[in-house]
Amino acid sequence: MAIFSERRPQWLVFCLVAAASVSAPLAYAAGSTDAAGRYSILREGDKDTGCMLTLDARARGRAGLKAQLAPACRDNGVVIFDPVGWGLDRGRLVLTARKGHKAHFDKGADGVWRRDDKEGKALGLRPL
Repeated sequence: MAIFSERRPQWLVFCLVAAASVSAPLAYAAGSTDAAGRYSILREGDKDTGCMLTLDARARGRAGLKAQLAPACRDNGVVIFDPVGWGLDRGRLVLTARKGHKAHFDKGADGVWRRDDKEGKALGLRPL
């Protein structure tokens, strides 16, 4: 018993770290049903690209929850980005590309998720 009492602080730290690593993905996915669904991808001026994106709240992808671009998408920039994962971080939608880079979106009053202006060209996701 002396061995366990001497190692109590170490075990406590280990248990706290283990609990945090288990609960973090759950917290990451907790509000995800708010953003899950099918979206039409928009360019500047809310011009429809003809591309559709599905954000799945139940399936895990390589980078968070699963995101899937419809195969009929012909917008070269969107096809190159090729979102494969998504999640919510402090109310912001985060899309992860196949190559690992990310794009951040804020939800507008009209329900459209719009990419952060600092990240490049205008891009939006309108729920279908």
